[in-house]
Amino acid sequence: MKNLFWMAFVAIMFVACQPSTYTINGTVKGSTNGKAVLNKLADGKPTPLDTAEIKEGKFTFKGTFDEPQLFLIFIDDNRNPVVFFGENAKMNIVVDVEKIQDAEVTGSATNDIYSSFVKNVPGSARLEQINVEYQKAVSTGDQASMEGLREEVSQLMEEQKAYFLDFIKNNTDNVVGAHMALQAMSEFEIEEFKELVAKFEVNLGTSKYVVDLKKAMEPMQKAADADKATKIGAAAPDFTLESVNGTDVALSSLKGKYVLVDFWASWCAPCRQENPNVVKAYNKYADKGFDILSVSLDRDSAAWKKAIEADGLTWTQVIDGDGAIANTYGVTGIPFTLLLDKEGNIIAKNLRGEQLEERLAELLN
Repeated sequence: MKNLFWMAFVAIMFVACQPSTYTINGTVKGSTNGKAVLNKLADGKPTPLDTAEIKEGKFTFKGTFDEPQLFLIFIDDNRNPVVFFGENAKMNIVVDVEKIQDAEVTGSATNDIYSSFVKNVPGSARLEQINVEYQKAVSTGDQASMEGLREEVSQLMEEQKAYFLDFIKNNTDNVVGAHMALQAMSEFEIEEFKELVAKFEVNLGTSKYVVDLKKAMEPMQKAADADKATKIGAAAPDFTLESVNGTDVALSSLKGKYVLVDFWASWCAPCRQENPNVVKAYNKYADKGFDILSVSLDRDSAAWKKAIEADGLTWTQVIDGDGAIANTYGVTGIPFTLLLDKEGNIIAKNLRGEQLEERLAELLN
């Protein structure tokens, strides 16, 4: 019991001794007077928090941080900031205006993690050398050297990517790892990313980084759901939309025929260029069990109807003005088409030009 009491007492004292404010003392080489602006990132953009006057090459910031996070300090008109992770502690920054990227930041345990990460990125020095060598090869027209250097860069980038991802997986207990996870989220499959976010949440609780990670995960999950829903062999998700005639039309009402679901819009030039091929296929196979449901992403109803008439689209036309159905289907660009069998299962995607006719010939002739 005494041991438990002592451990609890030590824990309370440890928390109580943690500083609740920060002090950033800066020394600027190459700028005697001017301004230093402290920024945090909000929605990925620098947002000013405080401004300090640089006097005789010195500046100071004081205040309170809600939690450790990434900060930037802009010195005068320099476009490159001092980048560091700040926390409630006494921090010192020494920066040369001619080499801002080499600023030395001490006093922040969180920034020590970040600095170690940056320092150990593989191949950084070699990439700088390659840039010089590549420019020389370009100037002499040395194609063999250029190709070799491009291959070396590609290999180094793969090594850096592996280093980056390993760092994230091994740093789910700090905000540096969480920040890096936000930068690299596209490199993860959704299930792996969900597991990572869960670990960050256990370790960091309600940190802004956890909130941002969970928010970032939402479109990833939707994209994964859409990809699963539109795989070859899957049943196309049913939907009901208003037709050009003002009546509601359900995709499932077209079962019993081979159906092309065609996402398009009047303002989409590639869609309009593809329409003659779709018209040709429809005219040739409509009497043999083929139908089309065109889903427009237009917001301008008049423009939609004008394009239907101009392009001679005589089959069923519906409109998805808010893009809800397109999102369900994971449509990221148009034209986007799915060919369904008589039971409404997806058997082909994005058939263009003669490809559509050739597939219909296999199915219906």
